Amino acid sequence: MKSTIFILMAFLFLLIGCKQETPESETPEEVLKQYQAFIDKNKFEEARALSTPAGRQWLSELEAIISNEQVDSTMLDTRFLSMACEGPGDTIKCSCVLEDQYERYTADYRLIHIEGRWLVDAPEEDIIIENDVIESVPDSLLEEYLEDEIGEE
Repeated sequence: MKSTIFILMAFLFLLIGCKQETPESETPEEVLKQYQAFIDKNKFEEARALSTPAGRQWLSELEAIISNEQVDSTMLDTRFLSMACEGPGDTIKCSCVLEDQYERYTADYRLIHIEGRWLVDAPEEDIIIENDVIESVPDSLLEEYLEDEIGEE
């Protein structure tokens, strides 16, 4: 009888000791800070694990661009000076003020809640001025600019 109780107690302790705790859901702020830390250290594979499919594609492009640079010039130490995340539902925008060893700047991130996790999405595309837009500048403005330049000499 004592051995049966001992075996049951040992089994119970074993079950309690082996119980897997479900991890706390990470907040968007925590995910974003970890994501940026991975990028700072050029750990793109780890950053991809915290990214949406579009974010993973963007990281691959970034990795290809900086792969031609000296490693020490691409390592950053980014600090979040402020972060405000808001938005309805499963998509939020985080407006941040960041600082690295080179400058202080603002950045906006979009995070999407997918399958129980917050993931960082690709940044919104920057506006690119195409050559045809430049060519459509009225000639009168171009002439005025050239006259000003010539007149200053």
